[in-house]
Formats: sequence, C-alpha cells, structure tokens
Amino acid sequence: MGWMHLASRLQSTAAEAERPEDFVRLDHAIPDIVLDLKYATADNFTGQVVAGYETPACWITRAAANALIKVQEELRPMGLSLMVFDAFRPQKAVDFFVAWSLKPDEAASIKARYYPKVAKKDLFPQGFISEKSGHTRGSTVDLTLCSLSDDTPPQPLDMGAPFDFFGEASATRFPELSGQQRSNRLLLKTLMEKHGFKPYTVEWWHFTLRDEPYPETYFDFSLAP
Repeated sequence: MGWMHLASRLQSTAAEAERPEDFVRLDHAIPDIVLDLKYATADNFTGQVVAGYETPACWITRAAANALIKVQEELRPMGLSLMVFDAFRPQKAVDFFVAWSLKPDEAASIKARYYPKVAKKDLFPQGFISEKSGHTRGSTVDLTLCSLSDDTPPQPLDMGAPFDFFGEASATRFPELSGQQRSNRLLLKTLMEKHGFKPYTVEWWHFTLRDEPYPETYFDFSLAP
C-alpha cells in the first residue's frame, strides 16, 4: 500500500475522530473483567508500544459491552472470567501495523514467537493483518478465558496457541489440539456465539458483535479517558 493511499484514508477517517456517546470503558461496564492490553506494552508482535495505545484504556460500544456482561455472568459460577487483549483499535494503530508489515523482519525471537512459518508479505493474504479492521468499528474484541480467584493472579486457559500467533494453530478448528485445549476453545466460542458474537475462523480469540451499531464506520479517536 502506498503512502498517498494511506494519507488519503487517514483523511477519510477524520470525520470519525470523535468518540460517540455509546462507547464505554469495558472495565467500567464489567468491573471484574481482566484486561491484558498487549498493544499498550512491548509484549506484542511489533516489539513496541503500538501507535494510539500510549494511554491505555479499553473502549467498546455499549451494545458489545452489554453482550459481554452476559458472557461474564455465565463464567463467574465456573470460577472463570474473560481476559481481554484488545477491543476498540484506533485507525492509527491499524496504519501502524501496515507500516510494520512493510519493514524487514523483527528480531529472530519475535518472529519465532509470533510468525515462525509466515513471511510478513503473506500476513495480508492469510487474513492476519488488514488495512481496515473490525476493531476500529468498536464492536470487535480479542479475548480468552482465565481463572477468577481472590487468592491467585488470573491464569489464562490453555487454548493451544497464544494470542496473535500468526499460523495455522490459531485457526478455530485447528485439528491438532489436545482434548482440554479443544474444550477451552469450544467453551469460549459457544458462550460468545450464544450472546451475539460471530467468530473469526483464522483467529480463535477474535469475535465481532453480529448486530454491531457501526458496521461501516472506522474510528480514530484517542484511548485516553
């Protein structure tokens, strides 16, 4: 993608730079939800804090938050919670990922951890990175399940592949899972679908609200409270 195209798209999102009133802080809507906002740290596939995440906060549309409240209510009696890696993602962060994909590979340790068998140039055709992301519409969320206890820190359940692993093991129906890994993925998928989300088959952690309120709008507002 050329930089003139990128600049043009940035201009096209300027009208969506204000946060609508029906966006909420997810940790305010669900106080016991666990947040692990990877892009606000260097613990992600770029190895650095992602543009737009300098002031970390987790925003999402009220409609998506209400649906997640119902999922969390079903998990509590099991001693489990949702652990959220990302929800609303500013367009500037998506542009940051695109720019990252055009650069040479990162350190060998980062490539080995996140995309050991995929070339950067293939991340687009394989569906791991896109110039437009459902996250930027405000009703898509990346998440997993974790233990919920007053005595120990939350521990994510074993899903067979980590968040943002760019490879076939991240596919929802990856066949080479243990019984427990398959069960964990199925529990997450079942509850999310029950409460109005649709999965993304390439990434087990990625879900979008079926009746999202902004299906054609890409926002670029600040994450700052």
